[in-house]
Amino acid sequence: MKQVYEAWDDGDNGITLALASEIERQRATGALSANERRLHVIEADTFEEAAAVHAIKMGWGAYNPGPSAPCPQGCGAFVYPERSGECPNCGRVV
Repeated sequence: MKQVYEAWDDGDNGITLALASEIERQRATGALSANERRLHVIEADTFEEAAAVHAIKMGWGAYNPGPSAPCPQGCGAFVYPERSGECPNCGRVV
């Protein structure tokens, strides 16, 4: 269930990584400043996957989403219940 994430540097408040739809909402409400510039677009199954790719693109250290747990739907994938709670197969499950 790929989703599109965008990373923006707004110049004032730092870097934002979010779903493209959330970025659109933030731009419409003025939550991102006029100085913003898009850094990159990432297509990923979960926020944690997008954050890991984002960290690589930014030259940062490895992204650590915290402890994982088996998907409660029993699909065999893992989720990060303390973060997004998204399963790459089932979507949001926590």
